[in-house]
Amino acid sequence: MSRIRSWLMRKNIRVIFGTAAFVIAVLSFYLYNLSHPLFAIGYPISGFVCVYGLYLHRKLGREALLNQFRRQWGKPVKIDRNFNQIKDRYHSLNLQDKGCCHLDDQTWNDLLMNQIFSEADRALTSCGQVLLYDILRKPIVDKSLWEKRKAAIHAFHNDIDFREKLQVILHKLGKQNREQVESLLTDDLPAPPKSLVILEVVPYIVLVSIMAAVLLFSQNRLDLFLTPFSLIFLLSILNGIIRHKLRQGIMSYSASIGYLSRIIHAAKSIQPLSAIGLEKQLDDLSKAYEACKVINNKAYALNLERVDPFGLYSYINILFLIDVRMFFRVIRDIRRYKNELITLYSVIGELDALCSIASFRDGYPGMTEPKLCHQGIRLEAKDMIHPLVDHPVANSITLREKGALITGSNMSGKSTFLRSVGTNVVLAQTICKTFTSEYHSSFFQISTSISQSDNLLGGKSYYLAEAEALLKMLNGIQDDLPAICIIDEIFRGTNSKERIAAASQFLKYMSKLNALTIVATHDIELTDLVKDGYDIYYFAENVGKEGLVFDYHLRKGVSPTRNAIKILDYLGYPKEIVDKSFELVNQ
Repeated sequence: MSRIRSWLMRKNIRVIFGTAAFVIAVLSFYLYNLSHPLFAIGYPISGFVCVYGLYLHRKLGREALLNQFRRQWGKPVKIDRNFNQIKDRYHSLNLQDKGCCHLDDQTWNDLLMNQIFSEADRALTSCGQVLLYDILRKPIVDKSLWEKRKAAIHAFHNDIDFREKLQVILHKLGKQNREQVESLLTDDLPAPPKSLVILEVVPYIVLVSIMAAVLLFSQNRLDLFLTPFSLIFLLSILNGIIRHKLRQGIMSYSASIGYLSRIIHAAKSIQPLSAIGLEKQLDDLSKAYEACKVINNKAYALNLERVDPFGLYSYINILFLIDVRMFFRVIRDIRRYKNELITLYSVIGELDALCSIASFRDGYPGMTEPKLCHQGIRLEAKDMIHPLVDHPVANSITLREKGALITGSNMSGKSTFLRSVGTNVVLAQTICKTFTSEYHSSFFQISTSISQSDNLLGGKSYYLAEAEALLKMLNGIQDDLPAICIIDEIFRGTNSKERIAAASQFLKYMSKLNALTIVATHDIELTDLVKDGYDIYYFAENVGKEGLVFDYHLRKGVSPTRNAIKILDYLGYPKEIVDKSFELVNQ
């Protein structure tokens, strides 16, 4: 109701002040003509009332917008997101990733990072969405960069005035619709036509001809007036043909240039702002803006025709080829200042993304800031949960130098636990908070193999796809950066004898590398084969009269129960199958 009242108030103010200004102006005109010239003072009063009404309307609109931001803070934004488009923009920009590792597609999909992105995305701009995707895709592995990221996020928690001023600017910039400003910054731009010199000269000929025609007409020299007038007429036809031909190639870029102009204008508005923890970003933005601001007026001229209600600007364009000439000037400037424009895009996007992250963090008061180090290989997580699970069960794990082998039946919680570990490692090194009560670990390169599938079109079996993924994981381990490797049901696509043999040797080999390997498996036999290099954990379940019951608690040691055959009995399998299965197990 308060939002409706606010909206009605703003609408009423515009109507009331507009009506009052009109009434004062009409009364002033009437009284001025009937009574005394003193009543002419009503005209400036009318103008003042009109201007003040517009000011008040704008002020209330800003307050309503701020109230909207305050209500929305800490809450997810439910909108449709085109992940293919966001990913394409991310790849096309290919922003610098020094001091970061990169999540490959397998790891990104295994950890359900698109859903995590959707929860964290409160960006007001397209730049913000792309940079948030970039941040989540590139966990930091450098301590100093991580501290700077943490300080930058804290700026949005601590300086609410800066945050809200920035949000107003970013809201005005908005998101792209059909525009593809990234293509302007990364793709090959159209080369100017060979006749560009002529295009630059023709408008001056038209201008001189118009001046000559006006002068001759004012002097009543109609005999000479037809010469410049005919020249203007012929040049307008020629210009119209040239403009129509060239604009076919220009139209696809003009909307994107318009959004680029809005980015530059947003940078101008952000430039005077300041915040502790964001000094580098704001300084980079200021320097880039000073170089790029020359583009703005030229870019603005390209889109004037859209805001001309009478269509007069189209005729001016035909005479002077303003949009065509400005287009190639803008393209020339984009080539010249491409690096600075990418800086503007990335800094504005980073500010928007960091604001989203701060809102996301405030939405989960139970999150904690992790402690990360470069010494040794360790992972200590207490009361860890997965953010996408409703009513999650918290689990804790402590690993130092040794990996973990986790056993348990299907649905017992193994895969969810693996995803919880991977997700919290990514969040610790990207948004500097985790869904734990305590978190202390090394900086990790992150790699997973959780949800492999048959590649029917590529002709690859499940086993071959998994074997290739594990080889890629193994070859990606570096001597100077610890890796955390998370594997679900290792080598599940082959027979049990070869699976256990290959898995045990693979895990032993991995334990010698600079890696912390966490593996979930059904094969209890592996616990004896790799116990020297791995801590052993399990998830349990109970099969009784009440059915199949899971508590989803991680326990240390080897599972003391074997419930797979009991589950068959519970489901009502024939007694012969159940009894003979038990006999074979006992043998």
